[in-house]
Amino acid sequence: MNPLTSSLANSFAASRWRKAAGVVSAGVLGLLVACGGSGTTSSSSGGGGTTPPPTSNTIQVNMGDAPADWMLAFSTSVTSMSLNGSNGTVTVSSSPTAMEMMQRMGTMQPFAMLSAPQGTYNSASIAFGNCSVTYIDPVTKTLMNQTIPGPFQATVTFSSPVTLGLTPMAFNFDLDLAHSVTADNSGNLNFSPQFHFSSGMQSAGSGNNPFDGGMQQMMGTISSTASGSFIMTPAQAAQSFTVMTNSSTQFEGIANGMGMMGSGMGVLVTASLQPDGSLLATRVRSRMQSGGIMGGGIVTEVTGTPATQLSLVMQNGAGASMMTAYLSRTITVNIGSGTAFTVDDDRVDLTGLPFTPAFDASHVYAGQSVMPINPSGGMMAGSGMGGGMMGNSAGTMTASQIYLEEQGFRGTASSAIVPGNSTSFTLMLDPQSAFTGLTGATTILVYQQASTNVESSETIASGATLRVHGLLFQNAGQWSLVASTIASE
Repeated sequence: MNPLTSSLANSFAASRWRKAAGVVSAGVLGLLVACGGSGTTSSSSGGGGTTPPPTSNTIQVNMGDAPADWMLAFSTSVTSMSLNGSNGTVTVSSSPTAMEMMQRMGTMQPFAMLSAPQGTYNSASIAFGNCSVTYIDPVTKTLMNQTIPGPFQATVTFSSPVTLGLTPMAFNFDLDLAHSVTADNSGNLNFSPQFHFSSGMQSAGSGNNPFDGGMQQMMGTISSTASGSFIMTPAQAAQSFTVMTNSSTQFEGIANGMGMMGSGMGVLVTASLQPDGSLLATRVRSRMQSGGIMGGGIVTEVTGTPATQLSLVMQNGAGASMMTAYLSRTITVNIGSGTAFTVDDDRVDLTGLPFTPAFDASHVYAGQSVMPINPSGGMMAGSGMGGGMMGNSAGTMTASQIYLEEQGFRGTASSAIVPGNSTSFTLMLDPQSAFTGLTGATTILVYQQASTNVESSETIASGATLRVHGLLFQNAGQWSLVASTIASE
């Protein structure tokens, strides 16, 4: 058996599905014909008039990834999407939208928001273009890339119809990469999209949980501002989003709040879905001004001690010269003596640890997730990349600042997890994971803080398969992750 085929066959089982509507069938089926518009219908009544269209409400359509540990990046283009229900077909998007899925590991990000007729919905149709997969060869440990030629089509049938009523809803589409991408005996990759679907709605205590509507640290650039609102354009969404603000909205790096926001500013936005269908920002974090560039991805190589250059597999980015074609490709990040290193601990408690978290030019490592930023310069184009072994960098940027970002891992817990405890445990990784291929490490020491969000009301048993998110450090040769979220699968 081909080593890559064996690696796929031995990967972890599928993730658990948040608030799942049940088992969902999805496959390479014919795309439903999109009717366009709002999807409403009308018919003649006995009195010669027409039946008014049904009342509408907001659906936030989210995309996420049930992780495949052996991948570093999976990018594709969603060329169209529609929802099907009792009032006909509702178009979600009809033009290509580039997306990288591994950065959505175990979570959700908004893809689109639409006003849809109230009623029941029972399926969705999604079409894809070409796919690009970046991974570590399980034998040679070299960085590889394969393009899987499209198009691909999937029909996602909900196990139970979902009713859109008086409350805005989130429709969550989790792409199960572990079962969607397979390899033949020659190592050629194939894509047959498999989805799991769930739905949610805002309620007391749900806050900005993206599974219930909203967004967490979504990257984008400001398109325009108005009194009490702004429009943000993400690189990986089918549309721009209007985001409201109020006196409780926290602004970071933006003096005087809304008054200093300008077109082209790069931001990270956390927001919640409101009862009227709008998005209300709880926090807006500025990362660069207009004309700059910011990236995001996994470090695959560090040059120099202290570091003078990083190689990244791109999973995200924003800015004038950041092209979606860079997704799943490598870029080179130049580091100078003035480059600032910062830990983005927005959701992670780094206090009271038995080690001092370090992140600087002497403490940045392959396997970490980082966000390099150049506030005033763009990307210099590289020489491109062919299929198979990764070629030269797709581009080069010089970073004035580099943030350490949260990242996700899957593995087996060495001990029981009790919500609310402050403790540590060993997470045992799949030996075929990309992280193991990059670093040689098969375990990570996970620190659970009292504030860590353990997505269970009961103790998670030792030996359970976990999905863990947090900030990754290396301490005296030991990989240590301080967790923001722990969930069992």
